[in-house]
Amino acid sequence: MAAAGAVLAAASILTGCGSGSTTSGGTPQPGGTAVFAETPGAQPNWIFPVYDAAHNSGYATGDLQWLMYRPLYWFGDSSGGTGVNETKSLAAPPKYSDNNSTVTVDLKPYRWSNGEPVNAKSVLFWMHMLTAEKQNFAKYVVGKFPDNVKAVTETGPQQVTFTLDGSYSPTWFTGVELAQITPLPMAWDKTSDAAAPGSGGCTENQSRCDAVYRYLYDKSKNLSTYATDPLWQVVDGPWHLTNFDAQGHIAFDPNPAYSGPDKPHLAHYRMEPFTSTDAEFNTLRSGTTVSVGGVQATNLPEKKASQALPSTNPLQANYNLVPAYGWGWSTSILNMDNPTFGATFHQLYIRQALQLTLDQETDVNSAMRGYGAVTTGPVPNRPDNPYLTDAERGAGPYPFDREKAKALLTGHGWTAQNGVMTCTAPGTADTQCGAGVAAGTRLQFTLEYSTGNPTYGRMVQQWKSDAAQAGIVLDLKGQEFNTVMDDVSNCKGSGPACDWQIGFFGYQQYDAVPTGEQLLLPGASENIGNYSDPKLTELINATLHSDDRSAFAAYEEYAARTLPGQINMPLRTYMEVVAKNLGGVSFPAVQTARAPEDWYFTK
Repeated sequence: MAAAGAVLAAASILTGCGSGSTTSGGTPQPGGTAVFAETPGAQPNWIFPVYDAAHNSGYATGDLQWLMYRPLYWFGDSSGGTGVNETKSLAAPPKYSDNNSTVTVDLKPYRWSNGEPVNAKSVLFWMHMLTAEKQNFAKYVVGKFPDNVKAVTETGPQQVTFTLDGSYSPTWFTGVELAQITPLPMAWDKTSDAAAPGSGGCTENQSRCDAVYRYLYDKSKNLSTYATDPLWQVVDGPWHLTNFDAQGHIAFDPNPAYSGPDKPHLAHYRMEPFTSTDAEFNTLRSGTTVSVGGVQATNLPEKKASQALPSTNPLQANYNLVPAYGWGWSTSILNMDNPTFGATFHQLYIRQALQLTLDQETDVNSAMRGYGAVTTGPVPNRPDNPYLTDAERGAGPYPFDREKAKALLTGHGWTAQNGVMTCTAPGTADTQCGAGVAAGTRLQFTLEYSTGNPTYGRMVQQWKSDAAQAGIVLDLKGQEFNTVMDDVSNCKGSGPACDWQIGFFGYQQYDAVPTGEQLLLPGASENIGNYSDPKLTELINATLHSDDRSAFAAYEEYAARTLPGQINMPLRTYMEVVAKNLGGVSFPAVQTARAPEDWYFTK
């Protein structure tokens, strides 16, 4: 992300996930209806698991798709681990051979709700679709998945073998590449409603996938039919839709044909939208109509950032508070292809000056009221994890310093004119503005940000004030999350879609391994700012072929120093609320999806 997203997170890019769990005392009771409160302005809006950059949101994948259409591998558990969750995965852990250039996947005996098996052909359908439509897939990275797969073969009814173009890190290939696969049912392999399942031919022949993709993509644009179209009722997950509208009123019932081990305890599961975070809090405070939701820092007592929970719980009568940490990179993204400021953003000293004017400590302690953590590079500081290096600990390479930011600018040919730094010494010398920066360029940028989280508004207002003292003017433009995502995700080098300048929507969600290829390699769909650096590319690629942590540390430290098209923003700590009579709720460290099939009411 979320979310960038990626963009996340989802969510890829871009949703509320983290680490924490809660259990409820008492005897588990079958049945009941659990209600989840959606983040305002971030309702799911895409059902087809092949999603483009504009629909790359953890709200769509984790809160909608994965409840019905299981990914091949599920990652994370309530203990905070980031590995394969064998219980919820559709396949056994992959087997690597031939110097990690061959990967064998054995699928478990799941079935689709229409009776067909979830088998090797379900994976081939996805792989053929992904290969044919990779330019339309948000997680695509040129040269990586599926480009690095020389062949994918059905080596048994329930077995698929991937032959790779070289030796790869098993940790990375499983946690990032195989994590992208969502097996598809033969019922979707067609080009019209009236056509027979499988008649589209995509499962057997990649060249026939385009028409199938267009049919499914167009169907997914019609949100009003999500709960009524028989196509979307073919599921292999524990839930199926019974109601859906564009405003976010969503209802699920258990899939009666679900063949997995974690069958739902609940009779019904609902998701409800709210107009604002205050409206959600007022509902939580007034009763128990919501089972699981979130509460903003503005509605909680202040705490120290080092404390997991506040000293008091304003919802103590009915709810437990559970901290959950985002697993992603929280940044404001710079548009390197903006026709006016692209050349300016390419200057490292400009990015350094922007970072130096961002007072993250104050943001965490004031705007976030202690519910957040400073971001100093690509790996989150919370939760603590084995990928974090010393370069990112503490305040990082660029602690808040407005005077140093101002000195950087004046030392590179900028002069304050009417309160705005203006390029008065164009050129490429060390004391000039830099390549491509025209004389008269003013450091006045539009910062578009998501309004769904009120702390974001406070953060950007503080940044605007501090940046102004260094001669940088930020014009703020607040929008709903989905609008920001749409605005910043469609720049392809030139044209009106490249007019955006700086975008902040939260954080871009990682898969199990926080490598940088999806966010930072040239041509990656989630590299929405279109950043490119040959040295960074070299370091990222080294992390993909070896599990050696020194290779990862080299990438991480370089990215922390060079601010690759990103200005680090504090990463919020989500404070989830769980009804005291609801058990089985957890918030794994790396999984965007909620798992209401594990929830149960108690007596």
